[in-house]
Amino acid sequence: MLVAGAVTGLGTGVAAGESGAPVENTVTVDTSSQSEKEVPETLFGRLNEHYGDGTIYPGVYSLHVMNPTFWRVPDYWFSDEIDAFYEVERHDTLPFPWEPVTGSGVSFEHRADGEGVAGGESPHGTVGYPRITVDDAGATGGLRQRIVLPDHRTLGYDLGISVRGTVDTVTVSITTLDGDVLATADLDVGEEWTRHEPTLELDEASGEEYVGGAVAQIDTPTYGQYAVEFTTGGTGHFDVDFVELAADDAVAGKFNPYTVELLEDQHGTWLKWPGGNVTSQYNWRDGIGPLTERTPRFNHAWQGMQPNFFGTAEYLELCEVCDLEPEITVGWWDNPPGWAAERQILPEDAADWVEYANGSTDTEMGALRAEHGYEEPWDVEHWGVGNEVWGSWQWGDTQDPALYAVGEDSPTAGENPDRIGFDQYSAAMRAVDDSITVIASGWDPAEAAHEDNSWNETLLEELSPDLLDGLNIHRYQWGLDSPAAVETWKDEHDADDWDYNEVLVMAATQLGEQLGDLGDLAEQKGYDDFYVNLSEIGIFPTVAGGAPYPGPETMPGGAYVAGVLNACIRETDHVRWAAQTWVPTKSWVPVKTDDYPPDPNPLRPDGSVTGLYSALFEGDFEWHSVDVDVAGASRDLPDTGPRIEPMEDVPYVDAAAMRNHGSKELAVLLANRNLRTSSEVTVELDDWYAHRPVEIVVLEPSATERPLPHAFPTSWDQPSNTAVDHRVVEVDGDGSVTIDLGPASVARLFVDNGRGRADIVGDNGVWHGLDGEEDIPIHNDRKPGRGRGRGGKGARARSSSPTDHGRPD
Repeated sequence: MLVAGAVTGLGTGVAAGESGAPVENTVTVDTSSQSEKEVPETLFGRLNEHYGDGTIYPGVYSLHVMNPTFWRVPDYWFSDEIDAFYEVERHDTLPFPWEPVTGSGVSFEHRADGEGVAGGESPHGTVGYPRITVDDAGATGGLRQRIVLPDHRTLGYDLGISVRGTVDTVTVSITTLDGDVLATADLDVGEEWTRHEPTLELDEASGEEYVGGAVAQIDTPTYGQYAVEFTTGGTGHFDVDFVELAADDAVAGKFNPYTVELLEDQHGTWLKWPGGNVTSQYNWRDGIGPLTERTPRFNHAWQGMQPNFFGTAEYLELCEVCDLEPEITVGWWDNPPGWAAERQILPEDAADWVEYANGSTDTEMGALRAEHGYEEPWDVEHWGVGNEVWGSWQWGDTQDPALYAVGEDSPTAGENPDRIGFDQYSAAMRAVDDSITVIASGWDPAEAAHEDNSWNETLLEELSPDLLDGLNIHRYQWGLDSPAAVETWKDEHDADDWDYNEVLVMAATQLGEQLGDLGDLAEQKGYDDFYVNLSEIGIFPTVAGGAPYPGPETMPGGAYVAGVLNACIRETDHVRWAAQTWVPTKSWVPVKTDDYPPDPNPLRPDGSVTGLYSALFEGDFEWHSVDVDVAGASRDLPDTGPRIEPMEDVPYVDAAAMRNHGSKELAVLLANRNLRTSSEVTVELDDWYAHRPVEIVVLEPSATERPLPHAFPTSWDQPSNTAVDHRVVEVDGDGSVTIDLGPASVARLFVDNGRGRADIVGDNGVWHGLDGEEDIPIHNDRKPGRGRGRGGKGARARSSSPTDHGRPD
């Protein structure tokens, strides 16, 4: 069904920015064929990883100073890539990014005599504490750190600091960058370490707004520019150690309330930790017990210094606070070189971690957990071993899947005879707790095929169902390698930048088929309960210079995420878990950079799409995927890099559908991947749904002219590049519904179960950032004389009686 003017394939010669005539697509829903397994709510997870110095602190954990235990990083690790909020010249004595407050007769030492309060024992660099000595009466000496504070949110900050010395008092202050004191407290000093925990209250927000580098064009919250100082005016010396600075509105005293709110509002269901690339270098023992005993480590994956204040207990507490299922990934770096020996984690270490989390207090690790203040076990069920093990950027990597699977027992062990395989890790972990699931690091099937590597197949052959519950798959849509490669691709295919963007967004269709094939292969090899965990999803492609960018900040990126979620729903018998990268967006204070925008904007369309879908799982529903068939306007996908294979006649509109097992409500999820023009979409349902009310929520680009639909958000408070249309209509007498779906738009249809009124799902199905103060108006377009829809803020989807009354099975 092709309409004149429709863009149906490559070679169209349509110039970038030009709109075509509307196209048509038909979506046929077959409720007689449905998935055996329930569609799980675990399709809406997030990755929590320690990127650099700003993501966990203060993005997740409310710590507003860097390097709180005064670790002097080795010179050979220190680089410009260790981000601070300000350009800080490395001091000869003080650990980065602390700076001196100096005057006549003031001197500094970095002492590492074992008498410090915190920091553990790092084999690299020096963990210690600074000593500031003032010899001249009347001089002021001390140290400070330039920081940013969320003063748009709160003016109160809880400080923790340990001091000792021969001076009478140490003054702690929050100051302007020029040194004007805004909040202060005097601390008594004695010869022994004393812990002080004053609250510093600002009178008003700073007039100096902090904006990080290239995000200056975005209307970000007014993070204030400040410094925190510790000084004395008397003669003598003082020592300082173990600094904490938390916002007084931190949830449970430690979590960034903004991140907690976002996780709750977008209905996140699970959280993966500690990474990501950090996984292979993370030793869990660094992050347990009292904060004073935790060892800081350098982040070799993403740069930065990690104090390890956010460890196992904090992660699991965050999961409890946000009602998230935890999944812990154990690193596979059994053979680190000498300089990284402390990063090694062996099967017995992995087993100890399981026991620390799940064991009773009668076990050694369970008793240690209780000693640390957690009597009850956390009962973490889901575990993984290894992250992107096949990648050369990963510590401990290998491209030999058999070596990863069974280590030295592999016939291909070759020059690596001492490697320890996944099988030994899984066996050791299950010996501690046989109720857990353990999954291995799989490889994106498209990329593995491109590299001619039978990674996933080999894991399934070398391992067995009693050791392997599933595979962890990542799908990043990077596109081609370089702008030059994009230009060559365009020339070869008589295409333009919009063609390239559409191919990237529409490739999610292939992903679903590839994951389904992987699940089928596992079944053939005897894995009855095998599942795929698509644990990292993202679209961050290379584009030609000046070309539109379909990243997650844009509605094309949102349409891509919708396509991935649709694929997961269609393949729900095999794909049981999925997660987007970042928590739940890059919601930390912008790190200063001139090279790229850190993109901290919480109103990204990919997050709103997630909320649109996940809201369906807030009610008492047992969703099962039902078959859909899409016909109409389509395009071909050519070979486009390692993750996109040639594919003909891919419909512009992507669809998935689910039906409530008990009361037959129906949800249909649509995405128009045509980036030039709208599609008139006819959704064909069973005749039983004729004249039933249907709630329709459409998330669409807000712009009416170019760069529609690639506009970026420009506000943290109001959706500047997206809009929501929310209405109630009636299914036609022939069982169909027709909607106009704009370029890169995503829609959710919620069809009533026969009570004669429309159910409204949540706050319009999208998190409140799209609603502002009031609900988006619900347009009731049903015919006169029929039941009225119901809605209003806080309304929830609900399930009716399971009695069928002649409804289709």
